[in-house]
Amino acid sequence: MFQEVTIPCGKYDFNPETKKVAIVKAKGLLTLCLNEENELQLKWYNLDQDSKLEIERFLIKGFTFFEKVKGQNRVYLLRFTDDDQKYFFWMQSEDSSLDENYCKQFNNVINAQVLDDPIEIEQQPPVQTQTQLHSQPVQQQMDQQQQQLLQLLQQQLAQKVGPGLSLTDLLSSEFLTQISNDQEYFDALKEYLPSDQQNLEQFRQNLLSPQFKQALDQLTHALKGRERSSVIQQLDLDYRVLEQEFDGVIAFVKAIIRKAQNKN
Repeated sequence: MFQEVTIPCGKYDFNPETKKVAIVKAKGLLTLCLNEENELQLKWYNLDQDSKLEIERFLIKGFTFFEKVKGQNRVYLLRFTDDDQKYFFWMQSEDSSLDENYCKQFNNVINAQVLDDPIEIEQQPPVQTQTQLHSQPVQQQMDQQQQQLLQLLQQQLAQKVGPGLSLTDLLSSEFLTQISNDQEYFDALKEYLPSDQQNLEQFRQNLLSPQFKQALDQLTHALKGRERSSVIQQLDLDYRVLEQEFDGVIAFVKAIIRKAQNKN
């Protein structure tokens, strides 16, 4: 699976506040490697300073885009959908006709990562609660069901916590089947579902589908990577839980539990 691309290019310093860039007048080398662990690792070296490593970051397919900046000569942008960080590079090979080929090779390495249907966390619509539409007794009943779901999740975490824990370990087929067959659990979760999917049978099919399992695997991969903090933030959860829990999956679940407890 190992793949690598190396691009001779310089970089710009980008100011996120002013949205302006300043060229760094140094020769540089950009490398992107897909290693045997299916991790994408980006590095940029300043060749004028004894190949000093100045940029190092792990990337995730579906969150990363490398593209030419329109209207700019030989300038390329590396941007991300899971945070606001941007890197601008200027090609330095003597043959400018190679620029597009370098860009293509770079994106080919990204796309070689095994994530067939990448999740796009930033495009998920914000949760729209409608508690004002419910009567008080109905809302209390829903809160009780949500608390029961929370307790089930805590039990799953306590039973299965350990090295290499994934979301599919926690949300096992047995666990999801139990949830999907309960009308009260569905009612408790209904407000968080898209408006066109608030149907019990569709809810059941989605939870037990291969696509949902694949999405869990992809989210697990993101939570295990270097950008786990950004992923948790994008899901409107408290990333500071990572200060006590290094494992991204466990931190993610604990952040959900913390948010639910604070809500109540």
